[in-house]
Amino acid sequence: MRKTCGTTAYRESLRRKILDTAILLFKQKGIKAVRMDDIATEIAISKRTLYEIYSNKEDLLFECLRNENELMTKKLSDYALTAENEMAVIAYFIKLRLKDLGSINPLFFTEMNKYERIMEFFRHNKEKQSAHSQVFMQKGIERGFFRSDLNYGIVNKIGDAAMDFVMQTRLYEQYKLDEIFHTFIIVFLRGCCTEKGLAYLDRFISEN
Repeated sequence: MRKTCGTTAYRESLRRKILDTAILLFKQKGIKAVRMDDIATEIAISKRTLYEIYSNKEDLLFECLRNENELMTKKLSDYALTAENEMAVIAYFIKLRLKDLGSINPLFFTEMNKYERIMEFFRHNKEKQSAHSQVFMQKGIERGFFRSDLNYGIVNKIGDAAMDFVMQTRLYEQYKLDEIFHTFIIVFLRGCCTEKGLAYLDRFISEN
């Protein structure tokens, strides 16, 4: 767990800098290749200072991923407040994910699977996202973007199974992560869209 180091503005700023630097290194090099020393050196702090905030690399990795999830959720929530419609929110999400996935070393995902606490976090988070997703899709149905003749509980389960397949078979070692995500989203999403939704989706694809 993260150690208590005071609540000064400096400490909070340093904590954010550690998280931003660590997740970037983990994604670039893979988890195993990054040492706590490397992170401390990159930020120009002592290893002792780093260990005062994060006791070990697994705790730091967990906090990085939890922080990333919170940031993504906030970005989407903030964007949704002023977005034109549900399709605009989806388009924004696709842009964010493609930008991120295009720069990740596949080793990052392979090695992340070895941490049971992190996998449990993702499983729990997936359950919460599933509930939010169904509310979101219902709004899209009401506005005519998504088909009303589908059971979106089943749709979510199929989507989860597809992503589990990608991770379990390490498909990301054969194809680029952003290519997998793009293919999955477009094929999967098109099946849920009405003609109105497809027109918006196709316009987004042609512009990006």
